[in-house]
Amino acid sequence: MPQNPIIFFDGNCGFCHAWVKFVAERDAEGRFQFAPLTGATFRNSFSAEEADAFPDSIVLLPPESEKLFYSDAVIYTLLRLNPIWAGTGRIMRLLPQPIRDLVYRGIAAARRRLFRKPPGVCPLVPPELKSRFLK
Repeated sequence: MPQNPIIFFDGNCGFCHAWVKFVAERDAEGRFQFAPLTGATFRNSFSAEEADAFPDSIVLLPPESEKLFYSDAVIYTLLRLNPIWAGTGRIMRLLPQPIRDLVYRGIAAARRRLFRKPPGVCPLVPPELKSRFLK
């Protein structure tokens, strides 16, 4: 298990890059680490069979529990950011999971049309955040 939660993201998705940037900028304590779904950290964390069975979602690997997908991954992340975002996570948690996940899947299905592919594989990372990005 990792010491810090790791958010695995689609390195070719503009929306995913926006999510990573959003979290990194609001994670004042530097709790989260980030790695692409195509990188060595991902391959070393999950078997090929396990990874093939994952849904089209960010994958969050927290130190204290099993991997999280869809809205559970988003809520876990929001609850660990500043109080405003933690409150948003608590409100989202009140919705039934099937509804939350339906919304997540709808956004995921449209993400490539709504957000342009970022240049390069990784987002531009400020020097002070580079240590939080894994390969």
